[in-house]
Amino acid sequence: MRLNAVLMMMLLVASTMSGCTGQDSDEGADNSDLQAEISNLTADLDAANERALALDATLSEAASQLSIAEDSIVEMQGQLENADELRESLESQLSDAQEQLNSTDPSDQSTIDSLQREISNLTAELANSNYQVSSLEEMMTLKNEEIQSLEATIAALQSTMGALSYEVRERIASCPQDNPGMEMAIGYDDGSGAASPGDGRVNYDEIQFTVGECPGDSGMVSDLQAGDARDWGPSLFVEMGGNFYFAGNDGVHGWELWRSDGSVGGTYMVKDLREGSGGSLTTWDWGSPFGIHYPEIVAGNSKIFFTGFDGEPGTESCACLIVSDGTADGTYQIDQWNDWGAAYGGENGWRPGFSGASQLLVLPSSGFVPDRVIYSNMEAKGGQNDDSHPPTGEELWISDGTDTGTYLLANIVPEDESWQYSGVTYCCGDFQGSAPRDLIKKGNTIWFTAQTDSYGRELYRYGMNVGGGLFLVKDINEGTSGSNPMHLTSAGPGVFLSADNGTLGQELFYSLGNTFTTDVVKDINPGSNSSNPRELTKFGSSLFFTADDGQNGRELWISDSTAEGTFMVKDINNNGSSSPNWLRVMDDTLFFMAYTEDYGRELWKSDGTAEGTVMVKDINPGNNSSFYWTESFFLLELSLVHDGALYFSADDGGEYGVEVWRSDGTANGTELVVDATPGNESSWPARYTSIGGKLYFTSYSEDRGRQLWFYWDNPGPVIG
Repeated sequence: MRLNAVLMMMLLVASTMSGCTGQDSDEGADNSDLQAEISNLTADLDAANERALALDATLSEAASQLSIAEDSIVEMQGQLENADELRESLESQLSDAQEQLNSTDPSDQSTIDSLQREISNLTAELANSNYQVSSLEEMMTLKNEEIQSLEATIAALQSTMGALSYEVRERIASCPQDNPGMEMAIGYDDGSGAASPGDGRVNYDEIQFTVGECPGDSGMVSDLQAGDARDWGPSLFVEMGGNFYFAGNDGVHGWELWRSDGSVGGTYMVKDLREGSGGSLTTWDWGSPFGIHYPEIVAGNSKIFFTGFDGEPGTESCACLIVSDGTADGTYQIDQWNDWGAAYGGENGWRPGFSGASQLLVLPSSGFVPDRVIYSNMEAKGGQNDDSHPPTGEELWISDGTDTGTYLLANIVPEDESWQYSGVTYCCGDFQGSAPRDLIKKGNTIWFTAQTDSYGRELYRYGMNVGGGLFLVKDINEGTSGSNPMHLTSAGPGVFLSADNGTLGQELFYSLGNTFTTDVVKDINPGSNSSNPRELTKFGSSLFFTADDGQNGRELWISDSTAEGTFMVKDINNNGSSSPNWLRVMDDTLFFMAYTEDYGRELWKSDGTAEGTVMVKDINPGNNSSFYWTESFFLLELSLVHDGALYFSADDGGEYGVEVWRSDGTANGTELVVDATPGNESSWPARYTSIGGKLYFTSYSEDRGRQLWFYWDNPGPVIG
């Protein structure tokens, strides 16, 4: 039986495994890794043994049942012979009694009665004997059928166990590009599915399980970035269905939507939506009066929404909403723009900075309601076609990815402008709109800011539930100036934001969704001076944020939405601002980057108290900074919580350069985990994304440019 060969091979693999997963380390660590991998492999061996024992037990039971059935046949044959002999004896006795009756004197009534009783008894005994013979013959027929079934079962089990096989093969397409490995496929060479029986290979449905992971714990997934985009790297990562989607540029098709599962074979362009080198996910600057389009992407449970172009390069009139289900056929644009340009402005001109669909906020599917997206856009289909109509201005829209499911959700500024088209004056439309910004979802309500001539930019909400609708939460800065609300953040029963009521400057506000509950939390920088709250970060029902009180510089603050519960956590830098940024919450602790004159900008943590606010580790010793970046479109997610630890980019000041670090909140647990560019050269990792147990990021080197990388806790075993 080949099972023994399979198990012996697996034991051989266990004894010859390299035990090398990840960075070079000391001998003790290598031994520990090897023991861990052997332990994992032992578990697989145990599973294989259990399957083998189950097969052996089934085969043994079938053989035992066959033996019992054969013994039963022999016993029943003996019983049948005895029954036949008894029947023959009864038939003979009945015949003799019948002859005696026929020869008896009719006048001898007592003899006749005695013989008739004997004949009746013999007849009954003979009928019973015939029934026994018939029952035995039926039972023997059933036993023979059972024997045939058991013989077929035994033959099938012997064939299955004889077909149990394995194949050691390369893992190339199913591994990252620079981490090809080996795996052992174990199963039955019986031709299941699309496989061929008896070909010495284990493929397709023949496979019962595989053993062997891609080697290492980090590496480059694919060097897809090429051409002019080689140094920019993939961007805009989102996850859907266990895979992640992003903007990539292979140097031929421009910036398009790509998909990856972390392997070479699973990384490919979804669709060349905009043929040529322009790409649908490119950034674009039209110049005044329009703005710069920065592409956005969000994902629901089965649909991806992003902003971009699908027309010919050189026809970038406006960025539109694009939807994709992850396939080429399911990727298309929602058309809301046509034949409009700067020459077709309304009487008040175009809204300055408008670039098309933006501010994407996804509403994942629930029950029978599909994935939807809420966004800010201006619909303008000009010309003289049947589907042309006046522009609506930039307002709040919703779409489920279909034309019929795409409609205006809230029209805050009315269409009351006239405009010129081909020398003719038309009315009425709107080239301005309310320009919704800072969209967040809280329960069934969408909170956002919008601008009108009557109120300026103020806080609004839109209820998605029955009886909801559009509401101006409050004219915080009464009149037409606007309160400049921003940084909307849900915490507790309400929403925190930064706003200026016209007298206190830009300060922290809190709202439960109506005029009466919307007010300043605290005048942090007294008078008309602004504390400019930033980095608003939910912490349970409270809020961490940074603010400048006019005396201590920009420091870390906390608020429970009351004036008494709003205070500076700690004056981290006594001689100026520590300017905390990149605030991340993990296990009821806030992690952030902060500057001091003694240590530079380093990793800190806080539990909301002065005593619990401390530096985690001085990664770049002395007053040099290990972290010195601010967030922007091109530098997103340099710090991320993944698998119970904080991952971030840091510069140790010489030995490694800027690489991937990890921290559990302790100095000893803060360490380099990926040196993507060995030595003191920096790989400048960015855009961390946590998907399916792996940490994905982009990493740079001069020879490969900026490419897609990953880090994971390799479960092993790695077959050497």
